[in-house]
Amino acid sequence: MIKVLHFADIHLGTLTHGKVNPQTGINSRLEDFERCLQICIDRAVDQPADIVLFGGDAFPDATPSPQVQQLFASQFRRLADAEIPTVLLIGNHDRHSQASNSLDIFRSLAVPGFVVGDRLQTHKIATRNGEIQVTCLPWLTRSTLLTKAETDGLSLEAVGKVLLDRLHLVLEAEIRQLDPEIPAILLAHAMVDRATMGAERFLAAGTGFTLPLNLLARPEFSYVALGHVHKHQVLHQDPPVVYPGSIERVDFGEEHEAKGYMWVEIDQTKCEFHFCALPARPFITITADLSQLEQPHQAQAQLLAAIAQADIPGAIARLVYKIKPEHQPLLDLTEIHHALAITHTYTISPQIAASPSRLRLGNQDLSPILNPYAALQLYLNTRPDLQAQAPELLAAAQALLEDQPQAGEHQLQIALNSYLNS
Repeated sequence: MIKVLHFADIHLGTLTHGKVNPQTGINSRLEDFERCLQICIDRAVDQPADIVLFGGDAFPDATPSPQVQQLFASQFRRLADAEIPTVLLIGNHDRHSQASNSLDIFRSLAVPGFVVGDRLQTHKIATRNGEIQVTCLPWLTRSTLLTKAETDGLSLEAVGKVLLDRLHLVLEAEIRQLDPEIPAILLAHAMVDRATMGAERFLAAGTGFTLPLNLLARPEFSYVALGHVHKHQVLHQDPPVVYPGSIERVDFGEEHEAKGYMWVEIDQTKCEFHFCALPARPFITITADLSQLEQPHQAQAQLLAAIAQADIPGAIARLVYKIKPEHQPLLDLTEIHHALAITHTYTISPQIAASPSRLRLGNQDLSPILNPYAALQLYLNTRPDLQAQAPELLAAAQALLEDQPQAGEHQLQIALNSYLNS
């Protein structure tokens, strides 16, 4: 059996919701992501794995800082030292241009046993327990497969069909060259049409295209190792088509997702695979509706009770509560901040409850009545279609105001008035 460690979407260098660790001087979120990466590499070295497959998106973007590059390289160097072959696939966040990417340095330095998968190509790799074939399918954009002249005058639907037809042809050519006597894996960084997406739907908006599952789930492959989608999921059983998910949570959109990697054992006749969970830092949302209280003075106690019931020590938390504007001054924010101090980091997002007489806003400019943050809350309360996104929108608005109070308030006011007058 050939033992494979398959993981993806490291995003090392993500600093959101972090703070400086006073003992190391390093952002705590950078340490979180490095810790989970180290656990993956530990498993590969200690087991040991016969080959490691990384499914793309090493960093949040293609220009990581020297510190982040050093942390990433120091972990993957352990695989080279242990003589474990490793394939690094190029994801959408790794590609700087069609000609360069953030992982090319491993090729330039000729790191022993490392393959950088930046094009559709099959690699025959020798491992301790026999040979294996890995067909690399990196993140593809329209310009990867088609020239501008080929797409001129075509509708988006027509362009999409031409792209898939072209990809089908080149992938079929790779499959026909596979040795049927050697196990084969397809390693792809792609959005597959059967997948359930999370935060990455915003991170990759407007780039790439969606691939049909039947294009990838081919019997010639023993296992299809995917990257790009941050939620672990198995899209197909025979052959297994698997997203391991990201190794750490990026934002609250991944609050309820388990994080981990895949351990796979393959021979010519069967494939066994298991999801291995990682100790990702928890994200927790605390909600409380204080707008319906008959006794407004009970708001403080109810809010503190909601905080006490949440398992927040060491977590990244957000407190979202709904309250009438006239009751907001009744809250003791100092006590609330003290109750949240046991978290890793936290945000507080009050939602101002609109009175029935104010639900129809029309073209009214809210600037004389409420500050932009409160006005945004009031506006969101009138939009049932935006309720799912409301906490993220409010958190972003709060961060903007905290970072640049005057400029942020001005930008919020302009955006809000634009919405109301549209």
